[in-house]
Amino acid sequence: MQSISGIITQVRSSKGEVPPPLVGPSITVAGDQIFVFGGRLVSNRKMTNQLYVMDVHTQTWTRYIPSPDSDKPPSPRYFHSANVYKKNALIIFGGMGYARPNDNNKDDADGLSVLDDLVILDLETMTWRRPTIHPSLFAPRARYAHLAEVTEDKLIVIGGQDGNNSYLQELNILDLKSCEWVQVKDIEKQVGGYRSIAVSTPPGTRLPSAIKDSLGDDPSWSHHDDKRPSSATVPSQSSSHDEPNPIYLYTNYNFTNVSRELQLVFLPAAGNNPTVEDCSQYMTGSSMPPGLRFPTGHTLGHHLILAGTYLSQPSQSYSIWSLNLGTLTWGKIETGTVLASGSWNRGVLHEPTNRFLVFGNQQRSLLGDYNHRQTNFDHIAMVDLEAFGVYQLPRITCSTLAQEMGLSLLNEPAVSDFYIITRENQSIPINSAVVAQRWPFFAQLLASDEDDEKKKKSDLTVLDPDSHSPTTSPTAASPVDLPTSPQSAAAPEPTLLKSQTMLFPYPYPVVIALLQFIYTDNLLTAQQYQPHILAQLLLLADMYDLPRLQELARHALHQMLNMSTAPLIFETAALSHQTSLQIRALKMMIAAKKMIQQQQQMLQTGPPAAAPGQPINSPPLQQPTGTATPPDALSPTISPSQSTLDTSQKAIASRRPHQPPLPSVTPTPPSSNLSSQFLHLQRQLSLASTQLSPSQQIQMQHQQQNQQHQRQNSVSASSPPFSAKRTPSSASPPQPAVTSPGRYDRYAASNAQDPYNALVGTRSSTAMSTQPASFGALSSTAASSRLHGSVSYMSKSSSMPTHEAPGISPPSTPRQPTFDADTIQRKKEKKKTFFGGKLF
Repeated sequence: MQSISGIITQVRSSKGEVPPPLVGPSITVAGDQIFVFGGRLVSNRKMTNQLYVMDVHTQTWTRYIPSPDSDKPPSPRYFHSANVYKKNALIIFGGMGYARPNDNNKDDADGLSVLDDLVILDLETMTWRRPTIHPSLFAPRARYAHLAEVTEDKLIVIGGQDGNNSYLQELNILDLKSCEWVQVKDIEKQVGGYRSIAVSTPPGTRLPSAIKDSLGDDPSWSHHDDKRPSSATVPSQSSSHDEPNPIYLYTNYNFTNVSRELQLVFLPAAGNNPTVEDCSQYMTGSSMPPGLRFPTGHTLGHHLILAGTYLSQPSQSYSIWSLNLGTLTWGKIETGTVLASGSWNRGVLHEPTNRFLVFGNQQRSLLGDYNHRQTNFDHIAMVDLEAFGVYQLPRITCSTLAQEMGLSLLNEPAVSDFYIITRENQSIPINSAVVAQRWPFFAQLLASDEDDEKKKKSDLTVLDPDSHSPTTSPTAASPVDLPTSPQSAAAPEPTLLKSQTMLFPYPYPVVIALLQFIYTDNLLTAQQYQPHILAQLLLLADMYDLPRLQELARHALHQMLNMSTAPLIFETAALSHQTSLQIRALKMMIAAKKMIQQQQQMLQTGPPAAAPGQPINSPPLQQPTGTATPPDALSPTISPSQSTLDTSQKAIASRRPHQPPLPSVTPTPPSSNLSSQFLHLQRQLSLASTQLSPSQQIQMQHQQQNQQHQRQNSVSASSPPFSAKRTPSSASPPQPAVTSPGRYDRYAASNAQDPYNALVGTRSSTAMSTQPASFGALSSTAASSRLHGSVSYMSKSSSMPTHEAPGISPPSTPRQPTFDADTIQRKKEKKKTFFGGKLF
């Protein structure tokens, strides 16, 4: 059986013309290709200017030889920078190479010299060119082992070392459109390729919440609003389009007692100096990155990826970490034992596949190769970052106004010419032209139906009377054609074009959610953001080959993943071939199972027995600081109110020295079913989070006793009888009063809100919250039998339970559960909530 780490990290062998071991080469990703340029050969210690290109999908290397019409390639060098500009150019700057005659930067000892030239490789024609750089007072000094990043048509060069190995504490900006150095700024820190990274963020990336307030009134970056692209071109789902896109500058040093620094460099308008914001004190996390040597940095979604060589006395490994850019929280990318052995040297990010590629050699020693600064390319370790919640966000394809217009069009039956019949035999009017344009399956149905119509017309064409076909006069011996009866004649099969209807055997809410996506090219309504609806949309996207819907539904399920939704998301991801999402849900389920086992162990251990002679009313032993008190387990035959009553009785008994305490409820272990274990743990955690003080418990006990006494003695004819279907079971928590639907609620019904089900997750019926969803096969009715209740949700104005289980994050978009008894109410309000297409 393969381990989870073995699925997350896979090792491949390089093929083709594999680069030899090099010192100080540049490794850059452009599209689906990886470019390795320059470096010093380990075998003979000679500089090289060779270029190697690898295909990411085939792991095949090719040595590139420039064409005769190309400019002269860059001189041999190492520890230079290489950055991609507009996906079609590779910019080479600086580094250290061989000294030339009369070179002011010459190092007489080794015959080497630092460089300050700039050369560009055209990735479309694969030709070198040397642009003319206009002289400027802001031109950088020659350097090597520096940092460089491209952002907003500018090349930013930071730090590095000169020929005397002294750090250059300056930042230079090159305008790539005019090929002129336009700005320079002194920085009061030493940064370089040995211990620092500089990473630019794409438009739409969120800023750290800790510094948003300090930048709110800063006019230095207000010019970005005028040049900010429209929401139709922003490559993320973030709504913060007016925020600047700084460069993240991270440095770690003093590796025995590591120090970490994080600065944000904001590029202001022309003529102003860049500004630097220090965010070092805002970095948090359960564990922080160790000291990493020769680190590399990248951005993916709303995360910064940090990777580098970690050397310590007990072990040496290649370590990968992620930083949430919104909260500045660090998390480690657990790669198992793959990167803990062998020599893994350099890593790059391949954004289209959400994978981090690490180059090295499995048979070599990391410590020995590090001492020689050697980089190997014999093996490639591919780390799946999406399994850790780090992935490329969906692109925004249209503006908010266009999405609102799409929902309005769906809500307007006057422009509809077609009907979709759901599983409940409900008809939904649609515009066939819009749906056919955005749903290839529907377009194919219409096209094939039109071809069938033409074929039938050609078969039923009557011969022309003036034709030369032979005719005979009827005689007495001629057979007589009797008219056929209606029963014997086969009725013509209705077609899509004639009937203008199509049967789509899925629940009404799922069909509505699919149509809302088709009309808006997005998932934006509350109806769509329900776990079971998103699960069905992901299955439909896989079945009908809708990559945009697949990307959006997968992203939404990633955001909703928690302990309660993990079983549903795990099974949905398995059926829709989403391995990364499936692995992440499985890790959540394993973590939940460990919590359950720890909870059972604490319950079985119990409090220590009293020593002989110790009074019964002695105070209990104090629990160590930082350890959570285990909650009481609930028995399946005892309601939460009874458990609370028992807790209150225990509190009262503890104050009576001459009376023994009431017997406690015997904890019932959860079933072997993993989903039942989740529910059992959540009941325990929710009970532990809502414990009252002793005085409140005594008051609650008296109130419950009085209410029970009144119910037994009151025989009122005006009291309505209890409904067996609407009365909560003895094992279910009490339900609060009915909450009215919010203003923006779609498909709203007057359903009672169950705080326990709200914590567990949204299901179409109460039965679904006790077991994970199970889908048989990817058929038209697969996994839809569970979606049989009325659909509703909770608006933002609705109240949610304030007591959340510790360590459990509720769904990011909690919804109001539904009940079968609300079907009548749903039918009454169906005309009002036919489409429900308003935004949040």
